[in-house]
Amino acid sequence: MTPRPNYPLTTDPGDDRQLTDGVYTSANPIWVHQSTVGWNNVSPVTIVIDLRSVQSIAGIAYSTAAGSAGVEWPRSILVLVSDDGRSYFPVADLADSGAGNAPPGGGYARFRFTAHNLVTHGRYVALIVDHNGPYAFCDEIEVEAGRPEVLHSPLTGPSTTDLEDYFARERTRRSIVRRLSSDLRDARAMLATASIGIEQNRQLARELDRLDASVASTAAPDPRTFRATLPLNDLDAAIYAVRGAIAHAAGQPELSAWPVNPWDFVSPFDKPTVAQTREPVSIAAMNGETRAGALNLSNATSAPVAVTLTIAGLPPDMRGDLQLSEVVWTDTGDLVPVADALLPLSSAQPAIAIPAGMTRQVWIAFSPAGRASRRYHASIEAAAGARAIRTGLELKILDGAFPRRPSLHVGGWDYTNRADMLGVTPDNRALLVDQLHALKVDSPWATSAVLPPGHYDEAGRLLQPPPTAPFDEWIAEWPDASAYHVFVSVSDRFAGAATSETPRFNTAVAQWITFWVKHAASRGVPASRLVLLLVDEPHTPAQHNLIVAWARAIKAAEPAVRLWENPTDPDPDRSRPASLDVVDVIALKTWLMRRQGAPFVDFYRRRSRSGQLAVYGASGPARLLDPYSYYRLQAWICAELGATSSFFWSFADDGGGHSWNEYGTPNTVYSPLFLARNGVTPSKHTEAIREGMEDFEYLTMLAQRVAVLARGDPPRPGLAAARELLSSAPATVLRSPGAEEERWLAAKDRSVADRVRLSIADAIERLR
Repeated sequence: MTPRPNYPLTTDPGDDRQLTDGVYTSANPIWVHQSTVGWNNVSPVTIVIDLRSVQSIAGIAYSTAAGSAGVEWPRSILVLVSDDGRSYFPVADLADSGAGNAPPGGGYARFRFTAHNLVTHGRYVALIVDHNGPYAFCDEIEVEAGRPEVLHSPLTGPSTTDLEDYFARERTRRSIVRRLSSDLRDARAMLATASIGIEQNRQLARELDRLDASVASTAAPDPRTFRATLPLNDLDAAIYAVRGAIAHAAGQPELSAWPVNPWDFVSPFDKPTVAQTREPVSIAAMNGETRAGALNLSNATSAPVAVTLTIAGLPPDMRGDLQLSEVVWTDTGDLVPVADALLPLSSAQPAIAIPAGMTRQVWIAFSPAGRASRRYHASIEAAAGARAIRTGLELKILDGAFPRRPSLHVGGWDYTNRADMLGVTPDNRALLVDQLHALKVDSPWATSAVLPPGHYDEAGRLLQPPPTAPFDEWIAEWPDASAYHVFVSVSDRFAGAATSETPRFNTAVAQWITFWVKHAASRGVPASRLVLLLVDEPHTPAQHNLIVAWARAIKAAEPAVRLWENPTDPDPDRSRPASLDVVDVIALKTWLMRRQGAPFVDFYRRRSRSGQLAVYGASGPARLLDPYSYYRLQAWICAELGATSSFFWSFADDGGGHSWNEYGTPNTVYSPLFLARNGVTPSKHTEAIREGMEDFEYLTMLAQRVAVLARGDPPRPGLAAARELLSSAPATVLRSPGAEEERWLAAKDRSVADRVRLSIADAIERLR
């Protein structure tokens, strides 16, 4: 089994036997019983059964359950056979929705995915399970014997010697077919309800039939170079063109333009209401920050159009304060397309190509600098040939200016000290660092490679100092970092000494950390800016005791070094983790806070009186997370908790090189950036991190102003109202309907944070 089963409630020493022992899990749900085998947050799951000799095979059955607790039915269960364990031949997909092979819907159910009437043979049977969501569970697999004479027939068809590569290619091909089939269904549904002439309806229906006939023969592209940007290929573009023809025949304008909330989910087929086309794009920002607006453009024709964009009505020197970007459509592993990647358009003459039958979005970033407070009324003209549409553009420069360094510290386990870590490559590492600098990330993360141990004698004294070049090169790329975070990933031994060998262990750790503190100081980094994560997400007594052993040794030698931990104990009030008394920063996981509720949060809020709190998110896949709720509002969670740092797993984790092609990824994509081997592209998700950081700054500005004026006598008019706003603002944003829902598809009001932000700006101005 690759990877090994890892779901806690089902994993036990019997996992290697339980899938073929003839015993089904008798109780429900199957994922809370050890007779089941389970996986969490790993994909795909590959199971190879050795029949001990080449056998005739007539059928395969895979028993599982789904329908509740976030457990979903698998997307594919690919079956391959091999006589020699090297060359594998595909024979079936058990999850193919053939007759009688579709699982039930509507709540928890058990189901056996089967393939019968196979005519094949093999010693080895491989099942590659491509599951939806984070979980995969199975309690039994059966291989049915076939007719003996089948043993003499050769295995035919394309074979593979690399199951992982086969999965990536086949999943990519199948996902493309599913995307095309889904787009065809949407086009047929649109045609069925369109108010167009009978003959034109028939003509377009025949065209869809013609395109449908080509879908099944779609070839598999190379998953290493393929990008799942829409339209996927010429066939997909032709399907969209039919949609454009339908829309045009039904009377939709050839070109439409309308403003939208930049954080709302958008569909490739969105069209405006009359009211939307009359609204302006409205953006308000202080000097020194960046805020966004968005404009949708729709092409209701059967041919692509090139649209030029012109901004009129602004002073010439202000045009540099605006950056227009094309929002690129990419499909996801769940076959839900997202408009997310941001490709900057030319500042001299911005233009965008809109495929036939599609809606495209233009992202408008406003970054005023050194401007007087006032409102500008301008316009954006979108022109395609003789067609032109003018949309209002309102830019408001708020009173006030941002500090050079943000008050909220932001990081995301970027691990840019290495050129071969997660999605970091030799060709994109410098680009990733540049993008993170532009995002004002000031809390970089490195692996333990930047703090190697050196060599020690039997008493734990440092004999040979470690190399310092990796540390020096890392900090040189982050000269303005507020702190340098290192995931040390400690064990129960150091320099040959166990933690139980107290004097020797303590001496070695003390000599190690003292060496690095002195070296860091020689490079201008004081000990207080060196932050160590010893054990990631500790939740057992053994892990907490390990942290205590290391922390005591480190703090005894260099008390100014800060220790950062992210405990995940579900009930800390009862377990009382020992490590909480020895660390400086406690980082809380957002989904754990939501799941455990107020008692969990209040426990750590009380603990923060003797230390600092941080907040981190580690949900995925990134593309379908709501930029507003998950990324932007994390800063508001920090404000409510009194935390000063915000982190995300992970700026570098692209699911094994698949930011642009989730069809082929074996792992979850967590990075909000689009990483390529030699490129890094920002997204709405990264811009949401920026705007959350800026929201936090508004709260900080108001708090500072209130603190200054509170010392005055008599009280300043408006001070009481400002205090009340400062106190209530985070709850107003975080408790608004839908704010805790992380799915981008969820309908909600994503303008609440902006309304509260502007109220804070008004309060700051009144108190000047």
